[in-house]
Amino acid sequence: MLSVLFATCNPNYDMIGMFNGTSPEIADRFQESLRYNASVPVVHMQMPEEYRLFICTDSHIDSTHYALERFIRAYKADTNPHMCLYLGDLINAQAHFDHADSILHLDGVMTSRNDTVFMTCGNHDIYFNQWHIWQQLYGSSTYWFDTYTGTEYKKENLLDLYICLDTAEGTLGTDQMKWLRKLLNEMKDKGYRHIIVFTHTHLFKQDNSQGHTSNLSMEETYELTHLLTDAGVSCYLCGHDHSREVTGYGNVRYITVDSSTDAEPYPFYMVMEVGENMTYEFFRLFD
Repeated sequence: MLSVLFATCNPNYDMIGMFNGTSPEIADRFQESLRYNASVPVVHMQMPEEYRLFICTDSHIDSTHYALERFIRAYKADTNPHMCLYLGDLINAQAHFDHADSILHLDGVMTSRNDTVFMTCGNHDIYFNQWHIWQQLYGSSTYWFDTYTGTEYKKENLLDLYICLDTAEGTLGTDQMKWLRKLLNEMKDKGYRHIIVFTHTHLFKQDNSQGHTSNLSMEETYELTHLLTDAGVSCYLCGHDHSREVTGYGNVRYITVDSSTDAEPYPFYMVMEVGENMTYEFFRLFD
């Protein structure tokens, strides 16, 4: 009883959002994302054939932000061609978006979703009905972009396809799954070198600590893993669990990236070298 009372009073726990769904739910967030996507051009990133992908997740910003700031500075200091994926749970509870977003903008790092930092939302980002705040800042939680080499965006110059999915609620939902299936089918003859899917929620760990947002259902996981395998996806990147895991299933590499919150004794981020092959390394944010 005391634990329930504590959780109810703790500003980090949205008990309604954790156990009875969020507002708006995934079907509505997906439709709002599609409407946003229709209002902006698709992003085509001009990159060399080899570049770096910086990946960070689960900063859970509240009063401190040291790990995230170190990550942003490391990202900016790299002299190689690079871009960044942020895999969700930027904030911890309520009313911290302005503070967290100011760190992402550190020294002009990011001005919009169409810059080189690409965002996906996590369960903490949409708790307490905060989806519309996240949406105002970052636009869409379901979208795709790609990279190309050379001076013209055309089929023979295409490099890699990136697909962002909204799993903040612990489900893709029927409409988003149909969208993903249709997109992968439309893109299969484009000749992409790699297809990278990134999102917040991991697939294989059975952790119920986050209520209904803990994992995708077994049925949805089965459908998604088979779809990604059939489409030739190279890598599925996620966070959420705060514990690193690298596994392979159906020729797809599934990577859960460590948390970067200040509360962790050893927060990490990941750098992936993307070329004909994809290699990666984890870096500790504090010694």
